[in-house]
Amino acid sequence: MRILIDPGHGGDKPGAVYGGTSEEDVTLAVGLRCTNVLRELGHDVFLTRDRDIGMPLLERVRLMNEYKAQVFLSIHCNASAGGEKAHGAETYYRDDEDELLAKCVQDALTSYAGMKDNGILQDVLRLKKRLTVLNNDKLPCALVEIGYLSNRDDRSYLIENMNTVGEILAHGVDWFTCIKGGVEKMNWPE
Repeated sequence: MRILIDPGHGGDKPGAVYGGTSEEDVTLAVGLRCTNVLRELGHDVFLTRDRDIGMPLLERVRLMNEYKAQVFLSIHCNASAGGEKAHGAETYYRDDEDELLAKCVQDALTSYAGMKDNGILQDVLRLKKRLTVLNNDKLPCALVEIGYLSNRDDRSYLIENMNTVGEILAHGVDWFTCIKGGVEKMNWPE
């Protein structure tokens, strides 16, 4: 399957920065590992960025069409002004067509990384707006928040396990493609 992985932020937009760790660095490392594992699993995978460069949101959306992607996953880290209290992972989706992708990614991340499960959330219901990178009704899209950089425990886990998180996300996306293709994937969350 043709998959587009979007490591969030980059360039002059580092995203959340806590404890000397920037979101753009974490998402890039996780995205690169996710891409490599998906390729090993036989998928045709592209990245919106493979180094620290800026990319406007609309350019990320344009790449979905250019690469003729069949699945899109945007990777982000969360942050809270409330600091340490907020923690865990959550995944956003646009509508019913995207919900299964969000569920597969979220279940993988919370089952295998042990992150607190903040659930899958429809963007307009939760955020009261449509996330730009999810505004494509031609393919399944999801945006995963892999943990809170503002939480010391989440941040430490992400820093120490970027490769593992990338592998887990890859298997979550692969799990989705197996379900969509009618292929049973063994040894995966029930």
